[in-house]
Amino acid sequence: MHPKMSIRLAVTLLAVGGALSVGGAALAADDWQANAGEDWKRVLAAARREGKVVVAGHPALAAPLTKDFERDTGITVEYLGGNANDLYARMSREASAGNPTIDVSIGGAAELPMLHAGQLEPIKPKLMLPGVTDGKNWIGGQMKWVDKQGQYFFQGSNWVFAWPAFNSDMIKPGTITTWQDLLKPEYKGKIATHDPRTGGPGQAGTSYLTELFGIEFVKKLYIGQEVTYTRDGRQLVEWAARGVYPIVLCAIQFEIERYKSQGIKNITVTQLKDGPGSLVGGFSVIKMSRGAPHPNAATVFVNWYASRPGQEAYTRRMLEPSTRVDVSPPEVPDYVVPVAGAKYLDQYVEDWYMDVRPKVAKVLVDALGGR
Repeated sequence: MHPKMSIRLAVTLLAVGGALSVGGAALAADDWQANAGEDWKRVLAAARREGKVVVAGHPALAAPLTKDFERDTGITVEYLGGNANDLYARMSREASAGNPTIDVSIGGAAELPMLHAGQLEPIKPKLMLPGVTDGKNWIGGQMKWVDKQGQYFFQGSNWVFAWPAFNSDMIKPGTITTWQDLLKPEYKGKIATHDPRTGGPGQAGTSYLTELFGIEFVKKLYIGQEVTYTRDGRQLVEWAARGVYPIVLCAIQFEIERYKSQGIKNITVTQLKDGPGSLVGGFSVIKMSRGAPHPNAATVFVNWYASRPGQEAYTRRMLEPSTRVDVSPPEVPDYVVPVAGAKYLDQYVEDWYMDVRPKVAKVLVDALGGR
């Protein structure tokens, strides 16, 4: 191609791309709304009249979800970022008062008691797009739901958790190959973890160890090895990188990969032979409030979130593999991707959350001390 012709073509393509994005719907929107019917068009129009959707979730998701959703729909996002327990408490309090201000929440499954109290809106009947409802777009041929009814708690990601991370300058690769190895005397005082006595990654990872080996093993590890607790995920990884605590448990991959992207190469993650990990959904589970103040915008957001662009926005930021088959950003590290044939404990099912998890949490608090 002649150089001048190439320049003219590039300018033309840029102009066409700009024209197609006029009206708040970029090129990506054409794909995720493909073959949408008249009902969808009416909901989208009503959502634009409502003007905004209020979304609560992990602070790290504020920028990508807001930017991409507004790009694809022209609808403003009012994003409430905060601690999962605090956001759940607010949602529950407002629902009990009959005055919800949050349309949708993205996080774990702590809101299951709200479902049982009739305070959540079913999501599945509101899924309208062929690209969302078609089973071929999902791993296993169907969407993953946390709740037994398969209606209220859509799980966008499914990944392997409860692996240790090491400072490879101090703990040479291959030195620790099993969980039992962590009980060796030389590691006493050299281990840190996300606090297991409260909800979050610390409790999820430690619950897995309790289920796998029993509470006596956990006591030997956490108490006997004088494990240090923190509720700051970034601090946990920094401790590992600096060698303050060369072994860390229950770290989150986006914190680990953040440090790696800054040129810090001495943090390694190892799958241990006697416990490959559990399956979790991280912060990916979306719920809709009953009586949401912006019901049409909430419906549009839920459909978009379950679509390819929505899942790409979530997955790229949180580095959690999507339950969609057509979303696999290269940024997602291999160590969180489930391996076919491996035996994992799935913690993101209603029975675990409502029946097993509370009992395990009580055992952990009783065994490890107050919060």
